Amino acid sequence: MQVTRSMKPEDLPQRLFKAFLPRKTANRVNRWYKFRRADYFLVSYPKCGRTWLRAMMSKYYVERYGLPAGTLLDFSNLHYQNREIPRIFFTNDVLNDVLQQIVPPEVISTDKSDYYNRNVVYLTRDPRDVVVSMYFQRTRRDRNYTGTLQDFIHNDVGGLDTILRFYNAWAESFPRIENLLLLKYEEMRADPNLTMERLFEFMGHSPDREIIQHAIDACSFERMQKMERDNQFNRSWLKAEDVN
Repeated sequence: MQVTRSMKPEDLPQRLFKAFLPRKTANRVNRWYKFRRADYFLVSYPKCGRTWLRAMMSKYYVERYGLPAGTLLDFSNLHYQNREIPRIFFTNDVLNDVLQQIVPPEVISTDKSDYYNRNVVYLTRDPRDVVVSMYFQRTRRDRNYTGTLQDFIHNDVGGLDTILRFYNAWAESFPRIENLLLLKYEEMRADPNLTMERLFEFMGHSPDREIIQHAIDACSFERMQKMERDNQFNRSWLKAEDVN
C-alpha cells in the first residue's frame, strides 16, 4: 500500500484495516478502534439532526483553523491537521450506523457502561418527528419501504418501538455518565448559536461567536440540500439518490 500526501489525514491503522481486511471485518475493527481512541462521542438516533450539527461543526473548524474548504469532520481527520480539534466519534451506538432502519427493539442493549467514563454528547429529538422523518428516509431516499406511515410507525422492525427502546436505554444511563452534554434538536433549531456555544464549551474550547454564525449561515436547510445534490462532502451517505 502506497501512502501519498493526497490521502486523508487519518491513523495508519485505519488505512491498514481498509487495505487488508474484508469490508465487513474492517468496519467492525475500525469501529472498535475509533471507540478506544475517541476524545468525544456524539450519539443520537438517526434523523435527530446529527448530520446538520456535524456540518456546522465542520464549517466552524475549517474557518477557525484555516483548513481546506469542504472538509467534513470525520473522526480524526481534522485532528491531524490541528491538534486543538478533538477526535469525535459520531455514532448511532448499537444500531451499527448502517442498519439502523432494520433493527428490532430487542436488539438494542440497555448496557451503556462503556460510555460511563467517556465524554458524551447526546443529541435527541421528539420521537414522533423522528419516526415520520425516518419513514420519508425509507420511502423516498433509500426506497426500501413501500408501506404506509401508519404501518411504519407500528412496524416491528425500526418503528416507534425501536426508537423508544433506544431513548429509554440512554435515559436510564444518563446519571452514570460522568461527563454528559444533552442537546435537543428542537432547541438547536430555535437557537443554533446557543447550541454550538454549549457544545464547544463542553469540548474545552472558547467559542468564536462570529465564526459560529458563519457556520450556521453556511449550513442552512437550503444550502444543506444543495450540498447533498452536488455531493460536496464526497460521502455516499450524504448523496441524495433522487435529487428531486
